[in-house]
Amino acid sequence: MASPDRTPNELVGRPRLDPARPLWQLAPTHDEAGCSVADFMMLIPGLGDTPAPRRDHVAGLIRQVCESYGRQVVFADINFAINVLWVSVAAEPGLGGRVAASIRQRVPQALLVGGQLGSCGAVPRLRETAAAHWRHLLRLWTRRALRRIEGPER
Repeated sequence: MASPDRTPNELVGRPRLDPARPLWQLAPTHDEAGCSVADFMMLIPGLGDTPAPRRDHVAGLIRQVCESYGRQVVFADINFAINVLWVSVAAEPGLGGRVAASIRQRVPQALLVGGQLGSCGAVPRLRETAAAHWRHLLRLWTRRALRRIEGPER
């Protein structure tokens, strides 16, 4: 319903909720010297639902890791709404894997999204976990497929 001056009514005393800027507009594609950067994403399940002090603690741990790499880490953003950490690093071989492994050491629930970094030697535990997960899913799918082919048990 519009007010007499034909403007939409706004909720009084409520903060205005505008969508956040898209990550592609925030994350840099080049560093200060104009060189391309590499990006990776980590999922931190349930982080957005945790109390603010816990979120701040996790963000502090991630900040410490990123700061320990100096200018090699170009950008980092935590989106609590979707439990995602985005990190842009200098495009150096293996650097993304090392940063991701360092974050995972400090925040064990952080999971690397994507397969490119998981193929390097810097993240062996994550690679083993992912392989075990896919083997488990394959076994489940195979069992379900066999049940459908064989029909219902009697």
